[in-house]
Amino acid sequence: MKVLYDTSTVRPPDRYEYYRAGAGAELAPVAVRGRAPGLLLAVMSVTQIGNFTIEVVKWAADSEIVTRRTDRLIKACDPECYRVLLSIDGGIRTEQAGSQVSYRARDIGLFDLSRPWQTFHPIGHVPMRVVMVTFPRALVPVACGTIQPLVGTLMPRNLPGRSLIAQFLIGLTGTATQEAAPDLAEVLGECTAGLIRQRLGLPDGITPRARRLLRTACVRAIIRRHLGNPALDPDQIAKAANISPRYLHKLFQDTGLTPMKLLKRLRLEACHRDLQDPALSMTPVKDIISARGYLRPDQFARDFKQLFGISATQVRQLASQRPSRSEG
Repeated sequence: MKVLYDTSTVRPPDRYEYYRAGAGAELAPVAVRGRAPGLLLAVMSVTQIGNFTIEVVKWAADSEIVTRRTDRLIKACDPECYRVLLSIDGGIRTEQAGSQVSYRARDIGLFDLSRPWQTFHPIGHVPMRVVMVTFPRALVPVACGTIQPLVGTLMPRNLPGRSLIAQFLIGLTGTATQEAAPDLAEVLGECTAGLIRQRLGLPDGITPRARRLLRTACVRAIIRRHLGNPALDPDQIAKAANISPRYLHKLFQDTGLTPMKLLKRLRLEACHRDLQDPALSMTPVKDIISARGYLRPDQFARDFKQLFGISATQVRQLASQRPSRSEG
């Protein structure tokens, strides 16, 4: 993910103004109000997955800060999008369309970026985390007028499929990368539109297909997070995903991959990216592959060449011959 702003990278006296400038450069710019805090940690990371923008926020401050999306800001920049917000740790308060909401851990809310809102950030030294998924309103096949009563409100905790979507959204904080984009775009479409339809009581809400896609995406996210564990096996993956090993294998029946084959493929793809990374050009190949969970270099060499048709050394050599961006 790309870091849009991170207050830890600037001097403490400059952090508040730096954050205010960063908030004004967000996808839906907001104005910051409040006394400059003595402690301020504000980090936003962003990535684009198809039509979906994923934003992850980490926040801590010793005084309350309010961010406002005003009519003036909307007039200047209106992406015409909805936003699904998951508060991982709880603590924030929001107001939109007359609804006032205090978030607990794993609460999910819905926003319309074309309408004003304000957010009250909590006071505390322990960082709060939020993940937001923003997407064009046109992607939801439901009339805007039908959706408007949901704007600014929480999705009920007993809503079928809501907890599975919460698990998926939390997984995005570490796995929403361009490498994972082909796996995630379809899932994001199913879960965002499905969540809204489910909340409205419409047919084809969070369908069995959507549940399967969500479960599979959660499994992929778990594997990506634990590639460096050489002992990772189906039992550990299933336990982390809160499913049985039998159901784990059932998820992959129609994919042409078993969980362990997927694990091997993701490890090899990660090694391939690392070998082309200029920042790792001086790192020995054996260190790169061991960091990705490979214990046997001979086995890695066979698997790598079988998948890519070229050796790891050749990949690194070809990468070193490419002109750098500064040269281009």
